[in-house]
Amino acid sequence: MSQKGEPEHPTKLARRRGPAVFRPDQEIYQSYSVAEDKQRTNVHYELPTEFFYTLTGGEWNVYSGNSWNRATTDTESQEEKLDLLAEQMRLRPGMRILDVGCGWGGPLVYLSKTYGVEGVGLTLSPLQKQAADERVAKYGANVTIVESHWKDYDDPRPFDAVYTDEVIVHFHDLDDYFAKVYGLLRPGGLMLNKELHFAHKRYARMTRAMSFINELYGSTGNYRTLAEELTLVGDAGFDLRRVQPVSLLQYVRTIDDWAANIRRDKEHLEVLIGRDTFRRFQVYLELCHHILKGTRMTLEIVVAQKPEAVSGPVLVAGSGT
Repeated sequence: MSQKGEPEHPTKLARRRGPAVFRPDQEIYQSYSVAEDKQRTNVHYELPTEFFYTLTGGEWNVYSGNSWNRATTDTESQEEKLDLLAEQMRLRPGMRILDVGCGWGGPLVYLSKTYGVEGVGLTLSPLQKQAADERVAKYGANVTIVESHWKDYDDPRPFDAVYTDEVIVHFHDLDDYFAKVYGLLRPGGLMLNKELHFAHKRYARMTRAMSFINELYGSTGNYRTLAEELTLVGDAGFDLRRVQPVSLLQYVRTIDDWAANIRRDKEHLEVLIGRDTFRRFQVYLELCHHILKGTRMTLEIVVAQKPEAVSGPVLVAGSGT
């Protein structure tokens, strides 16, 4: 912190010399009860919806890295990314999909209206559910929003696809999550997770910059390497279908766009959420820009499939019924 009590400039925060000492409860990979996990998650997401709508911009308010190959506006970049996810999930009319960590409902509503699918979205935030319900009603989408932790959610009807977009970083027990998804999918159904990963496990140690970001998210960070995630995918019984790298430059552009969005409405947002909270988000975005332009993180889309029963000759060990 500066002498005035404001968050330090991100460059100084990231490059300050000398060892940093963190308490055990400040480290990543913290395990919480469902009730505490919800409370900690909502430290971030229970801020006014208007703030996040201004930050993310566009029609769908996607709070994750977007795609800028052809896009020139917030809405276009959000739809370009969502179309990529739809392609990876092979969405077709009549399919049923689950969005775990659905935010304010924008991605799920877009996918439902564009691809003719039925959607269910899970959120831990009452404010997000309210905003998502309003969006569903506005577009007349075939979508249901449920305020529930994934551990508590059950559904008698199987899903064709279950996806997350930069959400599983908040799941300490990722093995249990993958097992849960396996049970929710029909045979042959797809699980998609888009997530940031450490380039090597040696980076999985707390730093001042990471501590600042983790605190902003209620200390729910659980970044892993891609290798660790893929091992857990296989242990849960899934067949790996594809791993698609995503350029971090796309994410850097998204972060810079968000920073510009809130800077344009600075005075109003400082009144809405408080000057200190506004400045913390500015520092957060500047730190993310710094980290994502480095070499310690990668971004991938991982698609896995729940195996189907195979009839006929057994050509590969384990492929028979």
